[in-house]
Amino acid sequence: MRGLLSTEVETVGGKTMFFDKNITFIDLEAIDRRDAIKKMALSLYEAKLVSETFERGILDREDRFPTGLAVGTLGIAIPHTDADKVITPQIAFASLKKPVKFCLMGTSDVEVDVSLIFMLALKKSEDQLSMLQRLMEIFEDQKLLREFAECGSQERLEQLLNQVGLK
Repeated sequence: MRGLLSTEVETVGGKTMFFDKNITFIDLEAIDRRDAIKKMALSLYEAKLVSETFERGILDREDRFPTGLAVGTLGIAIPHTDADKVITPQIAFASLKKPVKFCLMGTSDVEVDVSLIFMLALKKSEDQLSMLQRLMEIFEDQKLLREFAECGSQERLEQLLNQVGLK
């Protein structure tokens, strides 16, 4: 299920709209992390937001520098790649129907069951760092994260994004 979510940062009348309906998934079905990444990257590519090399870039970077995080009892991943693969800045979101395994950030052999994915497609490294810092602040709230994982509808997800200032 996809839905309309947006947050401004840079183009559309001078502002980029994040969490667009075409790249936001509730209860995404994926067999593993590669499948989840491919589905999300394809949605970004089909929306003409990233280049055809974006998916490969995300997969390669995730293999070298894992982005899985264990936050309390919830697993989150923040896959991203180089800015040269991004046409228009965007953030894709997915809550997964069933968790998939990602390697824990900073390791190559410790896995975490991920239920939420925030895929960053940003053109400037400072934007990427700023968004990562903002997301990390949000990830500190276990109750809020659980609400993201269990939101069940685009309307509820939009409310949560408004609540944390991402919409």
